[in-house]
Amino acid sequence: MTEQLTVGGRKIPLNEAKAFARIYLSGDGNWAYPAYDAYPGHTGTDVGRADLLAVALLNAHQRPVESYYGLESLLPLINGRLADPALSGNLADADQETIDAIARLFGILDEKRPKHVSLTKLSKVLHRKRPELLPLYDRNIWRCYAEDGLIPKDSNRSWHDYGQLLLVAMKRDLTEQIDHWQEIADLATQVKITPLRAMDIIGWHLGR
Repeated sequence: MTEQLTVGGRKIPLNEAKAFARIYLSGDGNWAYPAYDAYPGHTGTDVGRADLLAVALLNAHQRPVESYYGLESLLPLINGRLADPALSGNLADADQETIDAIARLFGILDEKRPKHVSLTKLSKVLHRKRPELLPLYDRNIWRCYAEDGLIPKDSNRSWHDYGQLLLVAMKRDLTEQIDHWQEIADLATQVKITPLRAMDIIGWHLGR
């Protein structure tokens, strides 16, 4: 039987996932790697203004000026919550305290959501600061986890609560297949990536 990789409710043969990853990670100028992963941004563990431009390198660049100022207005909230000592390690080993801390980061959008700022853009800023821990998110990842019914739809659910469900599901996919995600991550030679980033690449591909 052909070995499968799973992201949410979607599956792909392992050999096909590796074949796509080789193309994506080739650095031929047609994909976000290595531009996003190598972008220097703001030095330090906090989020600085230079980090906000990284969202465009993963093609989340709609309304870039408005998005930049919106994300900039969130910097005090973002950096206040990023300082939580629970935000360490990697998602595969995260305990409930760490899951809660990540969900509180997502929950920033419950308290203040500037125009043209979404979890997609916020996650692209956050991931670069804790690339082993904080997952990327976009419409394609939503398709893998929510559209296929793995996370029940609820229009009244907060971003914090949605994050709790999403993170548990993502942790399971990461943990149960960690060796394969590491194999895919090892295909990146120009700039190292994490297994969590590798899972995002395949999830993005599956959700297209």
